[in-house]
Amino acid sequence: MARAPRYQVIYDDLVSRIRSGALAPSARLPSETDLARQYGVSRMTVRQALDLLDSERFVVRRQGSGTYVSGHGDRGRRLNRLRSFAEEIEGTGGEPSTRLIHCETTTAPGEVTEVLGGTADDTVNRLTRVRLVDGSPAALQDAWIPYSVAPSLCREPLLDDSLYRTLTTRFGVELRHADQSMTATLLTAEQAALLETEPGGAALVVRRTTYGSRGEIVEFTTSWTLPGFPFLLRIDAE
Repeated sequence: MARAPRYQVIYDDLVSRIRSGALAPSARLPSETDLARQYGVSRMTVRQALDLLDSERFVVRRQGSGTYVSGHGDRGRRLNRLRSFAEEIEGTGGEPSTRLIHCETTTAPGEVTEVLGGTADDTVNRLTRVRLVDGSPAALQDAWIPYSVAPSLCREPLLDDSLYRTLTTRFGVELRHADQSMTATLLTAEQAALLETEPGGAALVVRRTTYGSRGEIVEFTTSWTLPGFPFLLRIDAE
């Protein structure tokens, strides 16, 4: 049974305490050193958990003062209803389609290794696609799937262009939930070319980590969504 990375365990515990009221709004969290001692990890691991809490507005960092529970954290970041791209835009009147950029078995870079809780040079499947609505590019999605989860993922086409349907049907993965964060960014020249728009244009970056029924990470995806397609910002699955 795969274990969640330690920073994710710390994050989940602190989120649970915030949601339950054990850590009230404006409450000051223990220092990084104290949290590291409490959880038996390094300060770097604690900092990863706090970075995630900060990005999702559960906490506020005040330089020279400490980290405090936010009064307006986004309590809706844990997504328990995992839906496909087609299901998400159902009812909008749009026609979904997908352009496959590449699917390859490769070595995970540092950021992906940290998220997946693996080690350097781990083998992963990388799936990069452009999602279209009525033939127009709406989002660029870069998904990383542990090789152990779906060994032959890149050898056969996805079922109905759906990564999640392929994982559940072909590889027997039982999906549980996804954690998601959102930030704004400007598109690089490469991203803009794939999305058929101008470099430097605005986009919303959505980073999603999806878990299986045993708590194992089965996918880490980064999406760059164009502003004209707000209904895609809640895509839970692909």
